[in-house]
Amino acid sequence: MRIALGIFGHEANSFSPHMADMEDFGARRLNRGYAVLANLQGVRIEEAGAMSVFAALPDCEVAPLLAARAMSSAPLRRETFAALLDELLARLRAALPVQGVFLVLHGAMMSEDEPDATGRVLDEVRRIVGNGVPVVGTLDLHANVTPRMVRAATALVGYHTAPHIDLYETGERAARILVGAIRGELRPTMALARLPMILPAENARHTDGPLAEVLALVLRAEAAGEILHGSVYPVQPWLDTSDVRSSVLIVTDGDPEGARERAMAVAAAFWARRHDFVPELIAPEDAVQCALARESGMVVFCDSSDATTSGSTGDSTVVLQALLRAAPLSVTALLNIVDPPVVAQAITAGVGAELTVQVGGKLAPAFFQPVEFTGYIKTISDGVFRFKGPGMRGVEHRMGRTVVLVQGGIHLVVMERAVSQWDPQLYRSLGLEPADARIVQVKSPAAFRAAYGPLADEIMIIRAIGPATPLFSALPWRHLGRPIYPLDPDVSYTLQVTNGRGEDQNGPG
Repeated sequence: MRIALGIFGHEANSFSPHMADMEDFGARRLNRGYAVLANLQGVRIEEAGAMSVFAALPDCEVAPLLAARAMSSAPLRRETFAALLDELLARLRAALPVQGVFLVLHGAMMSEDEPDATGRVLDEVRRIVGNGVPVVGTLDLHANVTPRMVRAATALVGYHTAPHIDLYETGERAARILVGAIRGELRPTMALARLPMILPAENARHTDGPLAEVLALVLRAEAAGEILHGSVYPVQPWLDTSDVRSSVLIVTDGDPEGARERAMAVAAAFWARRHDFVPELIAPEDAVQCALARESGMVVFCDSSDATTSGSTGDSTVVLQALLRAAPLSVTALLNIVDPPVVAQAITAGVGAELTVQVGGKLAPAFFQPVEFTGYIKTISDGVFRFKGPGMRGVEHRMGRTVVLVQGGIHLVVMERAVSQWDPQLYRSLGLEPADARIVQVKSPAAFRAAYGPLADEIMIIRAIGPATPLFSALPWRHLGRPIYPLDPDVSYTLQVTNGRGEDQNGPG
């Protein structure tokens, strides 16, 4: 049994000013051939989970192709997408013959001229291997799952968690389905139900709330053996394209009608809870005053409008401005911001020097403005650290050169490059302990909760406008297919149901 394995992941945000290029992939992950499988020991990601399944089979040979991942941003430059796709496909052709293809995808990838980039990848892979070879892909819970993707794949397997802590297990589940399909023990059939809604990520969690209630329906069906897999996708909502939708995807063993009925039932429950996803927001100044009024405890400021894993730039100054207005602080506040020029200035000045800079607001000037900040340079670092919490455990992150500027209680981490902010190791790697602070800024809508939740006495979601704001009506939409909830609150509920045979049907509303 010979299986080709490829990784091509990126999450687009149409309102980010920075389009991803080859340098962005090089900064996150760009490996070729057997380097794709190197250093997976102890790393909790999809390909590591898949390899745990493949490695246990005595007759299984894995042909690694390409691993390309970049931080969320604006859509990929067309030449970058074309070059990476061409390389993936060339390596696949060179690996033939194969009995199966395993793809680690995201599902919300776009390029300048390809709004459904994931569908394009699956289409091209299918064209090379033909209809008789199983192709299984993994997806992020925020994927924009399209009929094109379902028609090209044998099965698509998504995360069950937000915060995302089951990447490894998703890889395992998908690998087992692929092996079963190759051996003829499984006949995967899929049904996709799509809903006219985009949802804020702040309340889309598997631990509690509306998403947890909907996910429970598919988890029970999986546990009972009624389906092979079920996924609920609240979608990456900042995709300004005509074909973005939340969805439900059901995979059954040779039962297309059962998949369709289950997808429609879960989608109905999903739609019924749409109003419950709206988060409670607090203005930055009010959040600061509430946190300072506490006698003790740590408060996480969820600065989700500038969430780097949602495609924002990481250089919002709204929380910093609110803290400066409340200064001097008698407590510790940990913040972070992306600003390469300020990093360079601080390194030139050296540790211990006092520096006045215009920080932040340079990368997304349509949303953020620079702020004057004076502080002494406490730390200079290479910005390399590894996650130690439940999400992406063991994965290395590279902030580029990083400095810590201190003004009274404000400790401002300034980095050259945006990284995921799920894990306190961002601060701890610089000698800053979040548990000892009163205020900790995290630029993530929900995924931070897995690692920060046990540390936090309170979590406040900051009300602000940025490329990843939950206030969708504040964004300059141009291509979004309308009507769609919540921009059109009275939109009628009509299901678009697609199965793996390429049939589209409308479900009841």
